[in-house]
Amino acid sequence: MLEFHPGLILILGGLIAALVPKRLRQVVMVGTPLLAIWATLSLKVGTQWQYLFINNMELIVLKADRLSLLFAFVFSLLALLGCIYALHLERPGETMAALFYAGSSLGVIFAGDWLTLILFWEIMAISSVFLVWNKRSPQALAAGFRYIIIHFLGGSLLLAGIFLQVSGGQLVIAPLTGMSGWSYWLILLGISINTAIPPLHAWLTDAYPEATLTGSVFLCALTTKTAVYTLIRVFPGTRLLLWLGVIMVIYGVIYAILENDIRRLLSYHIISQVGFMVVGVGIGTELALNGAAAHAYNNILYKTLLFMGAGAVIYATGYEKLTELGGLYRQMPLTALFFNIGAFSIAGLPLFSGFVSKPMLMSAATLSQMPAVELLLYLGSIGTFLSITLKLNYFMFFGPKREIKVK
Repeated sequence: MLEFHPGLILILGGLIAALVPKRLRQVVMVGTPLLAIWATLSLKVGTQWQYLFINNMELIVLKADRLSLLFAFVFSLLALLGCIYALHLERPGETMAALFYAGSSLGVIFAGDWLTLILFWEIMAISSVFLVWNKRSPQALAAGFRYIIIHFLGGSLLLAGIFLQVSGGQLVIAPLTGMSGWSYWLILLGISINTAIPPLHAWLTDAYPEATLTGSVFLCALTTKTAVYTLIRVFPGTRLLLWLGVIMVIYGVIYAILENDIRRLLSYHIISQVGFMVVGVGIGTELALNGAAAHAYNNILYKTLLFMGAGAVIYATGYEKLTELGGLYRQMPLTALFFNIGAFSIAGLPLFSGFVSKPMLMSAATLSQMPAVELLLYLGSIGTFLSITLKLNYFMFFGPKREIKVK
């Protein structure tokens, strides 16, 4: 059976989408992610593509195992859902940026060596900023510049650490847990910036609310989850990550409870939910790592749904502040329904996806005899319920009805 790199399929689709008329571009937008899903499902565990590079270095452009295939499938699915959501777009540049962004994220997921990883890591940073700039407002332009500066800084730190790793003869990506030295800390710091670990998080809550409505659907899912995947690969069981993750969980929900801007509130929740995953990486047990991967998978789905719902409300009403909205369930019943599916999932309510992955992480903390960590994760979950399932729902859909004209 022929095998194709799912990430390269999306990148090629982005190039084609930029060159064809709108009607044909819509076909490409749906067909390309479907091909990426097919290519991912066609890959067998153990598949590895190796190529000789300069000085007889062997690059592993694609390495498929259960973890990489799990992330690749949900990234490809996200690309499909995001492209369907973006079918109305008139400008091809945003479609091209979104497909390049998703494709380069898959490139990182399948990378088996450090040089391949950093190549796709930088493409991911460059392509994603255009999802902010495409809004074409002064605020988006400024936020995009701040975004790209921070990501170039993170990429430079990661590149420096990788250079030291490769100079020491370690080209293949392998766990660094228990090691020390400059390469260890530079790589950890570079990845931490993309993970949005406080105080390295400001780029996320600055840029994501200023992105286009369709751009924020891609942004909310890819950069931070790609970083989480890399942490699982490289730093499992790193105790520093355990406590940094706990800080993320609590920090994110506190600011989400206080926030009035819809997408900025959801952006703070990205930090909080990624914190759950980072805690799992820090605990490092099999249950914890499986919980981190499962929560990343679930988070991509329900966070995408939440940003789609928020985008629909903003597009239909023209308002982005919670205090300007109210009573929309009468005018937008389907949006309210699907938004609530995402809200119940992120809160971890029974019968929804978060109810599976969050207890995995809490149980991992219990089995590792970390009661304080478990308690803080519970508090974070309560804060999530208060700020999204109750607060967002009330102000957008079920609060006092306002005289709002819906498109």
